[in-house]
Amino acid sequence: MHMDISARKILLGRNIRAEREYQGMSQRKFALMVGLGQTYLSDVENGQRNIGFENLCKIADGLGVSIGALTNFEDN
Repeated sequence: MHMDISARKILLGRNIRAEREYQGMSQRKFALMVGLGQTYLSDVENGQRNIGFENLCKIADGLGVSIGALTNFEDN
């Protein structure tokens, strides 16, 4: 499966948002918990921001999931 970068950013953001909402956390609370700005997290969830590996690790760890779970786009 070949997908462009913009599509991958959108799907990554959707996966992050879906998991955060599933766990019942507000965007603000989660951003504070993992040490990121809410605007940054919002941009990531909306597929509008590139995310570095360190921040991806913070998000995955904060959600208690693997990076692979967040980057699995096969179900989308």
